[in-house]
Amino acid sequence: MSIEIRGINKHFGNFQALKNIDLHIRSGELVALLGPSGCGKTSLLRIIAGLETPDTGSIVFHGEDVSSHDVRDRNVGFVFQHYALFRHMTVFDNVAFGLRMKPKKQRPSESVIASKVHELLNLVQLDWLADRYPEQLSGGQRQRIALARALAVEPKILLLDEPFGALDAKVRKELRRWLARLHEEVHLTSVFVTHDQEEAMEVADRIVVMNKGVIEQIGTPAEVYEKPASEFVYHFLGDSNRLQLAEDNHLLFRPHEVSLSRSAADEHRAAQVRDIRPLGAITRVTLQVDGQDELIEAEVAKDHGSLAGLVRGETLYFKPKAVLTPSGAVQHV
Repeated sequence: MSIEIRGINKHFGNFQALKNIDLHIRSGELVALLGPSGCGKTSLLRIIAGLETPDTGSIVFHGEDVSSHDVRDRNVGFVFQHYALFRHMTVFDNVAFGLRMKPKKQRPSESVIASKVHELLNLVQLDWLADRYPEQLSGGQRQRIALARALAVEPKILLLDEPFGALDAKVRKELRRWLARLHEEVHLTSVFVTHDQEEAMEVADRIVVMNKGVIEQIGTPAEVYEKPASEFVYHFLGDSNRLQLAEDNHLLFRPHEVSLSRSAADEHRAAQVRDIRPLGAITRVTLQVDGQDELIEAEVAKDHGSLAGLVRGETLYFKPKAVLTPSGAVQHV
């Protein structure tokens, strides 16, 4: 089920949340709407769902204009950040709810519903919890049950709004890997909202980077990271350094794209070591360069030769290995 978003504009009072949004989502694709708070990503998701009405523009599902269709007629499934499970119902009844609420002529028999629910609980690997109540589950388990419930009514499209935002970092990581594997099985056209660039990079087929109501860039995770269309995209998709050269001239480069030396090597600049931070397999060194307030961060292997006996306050020499050019291309130096 493909999605065409054509010329969408949306105001809330005097604030324009979305400005001339055009986007094509292919059938079976998992697309991330990525951006900071207030960039318009959730408003766009709600317009796709039919929960909000745009000022102008249209939403087309697989060639059919659904702009005037009620949310109930768009056949979309939702998964929200805060689960929205019914606390007084068992896991089984939560997943069965949408099927039991269908109009009588479309409602499956209880035996068919039971079969479908167990099939979905097996899909999310939680059939053994069918008789439990939501309060007896962990946050990660609740979110998987919420996803099973959304899939129960066989939606044409699945929409997820910050689905893992309320979970701790370890569970988030586990669930996004699980979601990527699940999507490979069900191939349901899916759109999810996130402000977490790592989440988008790990799960999505394509990423739509948004900022201040507009789309900054659309591409695969590799494309948006390696060929950012703007400084905003470059900064938003990972840690970055800015090295001032002259009043209006600077270089942008990633912490892992830094060469370090204990001696004044060719084209290396001197800097004072402000911090040395071991981070497992890598070590992050923070540097202070004369003439600029912004610190430079370098990430190198923990056994890198420049780290031997290094202490704060020493002079270290660095050189960017790759920089972002004014055209938006990453240039290796």
